[in-house]
Amino acid sequence: MKSKSYIAIVCLILASTLTLVSCGKSSATSTTSTNVIQTSQPSSSTTTSLSNTGNIKVTATIAVSNGAGALAYDPSQNDVFVINGGNLPVSVISDATNVITQGAFGGTGANYVVYDSGENEFFVTSNEYYTGWIVSDSNNTQVGTINVPQQGIYVPSGIVYDSNKNEIFVADGGGKTLLVVDDSTGNVITSIPMTSGPGGLAYDSGKNEIFAVSGNNVSIISDSTNSILATVTLPTQSDPYALAYDSNKGEVFAADYYSGAVSIISDSTNQVVATVTLPKLSEPSAVAYDSGTGYIFVTCPGTSSAPGTVAVISDKTNTIVATVPVGTGPNALVYDSAKDEIFVSNGVDNTVSVISDSH
Repeated sequence: MKSKSYIAIVCLILASTLTLVSCGKSSATSTTSTNVIQTSQPSSSTTTSLSNTGNIKVTATIAVSNGAGALAYDPSQNDVFVINGGNLPVSVISDATNVITQGAFGGTGANYVVYDSGENEFFVTSNEYYTGWIVSDSNNTQVGTINVPQQGIYVPSGIVYDSNKNEIFVADGGGKTLLVVDDSTGNVITSIPMTSGPGGLAYDSGKNEIFAVSGNNVSIISDSTNSILATVTLPTQSDPYALAYDSNKGEVFAADYYSGAVSIISDSTNQVVATVTLPKLSEPSAVAYDSGTGYIFVTCPGTSSAPGTVAVISDKTNTIVATVPVGTGPNALVYDSAKDEIFVSNGVDNTVSVISDSH
């Protein structure tokens, strides 16, 4: 069984490097949060045996550098940005040809990446320095730095872009805080204390809220006040690792690593409304929403002797409608809205699988 730290390293992860940049300094203020605890149990639980379909399938496999990890999709350039392990250059894949068009800068410790549509830039965190990189999507070169205050233990464990505020939220698992970054300067403008080290993040554009994994819980943060509005307690023994926002249903899907399930949270009630159980030993570590079909794609890493798969969940029925074999060690996903495709990083065999959603 793969450990959670293994996946964190492979993904970063981000995936998913870059020219070493010294960290700049900035001041960060702490926002006091009021927790409204929402403890809930799922209203329904679904276990569905996976079955292959001919419609949702891998249409291409792209070889990349060592340790394919975190992914980000650029709708402006129709490219997919892939973080590679071992401090190798980032791979940039054209979705028109499914070939690597060029590499970006290389650096140390790159692990998470997100695309900022307001600035047409990628924001990349580093797990080895109090810094990160800002990369232009026009030429894939560094144009700025994410400046993290040098205090305490900094362990970036998630990143998301808030299009309403033009801010980047970075989960600092070591400092147990959520950092809010101004995307025009790269400076941390405030930090939000969390009860446990935060991990996966998702931005809810319908409510202008940030959903953040925090221990066995998911915290919900207002982007207008930078305070915690509610905390959703997931089922016992769950270990949420990754989140995805479903804009069609107003729900957040939380992939629970150790329980091997996906918890579905309503953003109107802040309660778990359903749970979808994945196959045994699935250990899901990545989840992505496909707005073209209403499907949720979830990685299932598999074993050393068997390739990984991606489970496909319908948000209409909360059931698994397909399973798609991919490469070994799938650890990251991203949805390409122009091509209606899902890109999957396979960290063990150093490939990226392209899945057609066939809608």
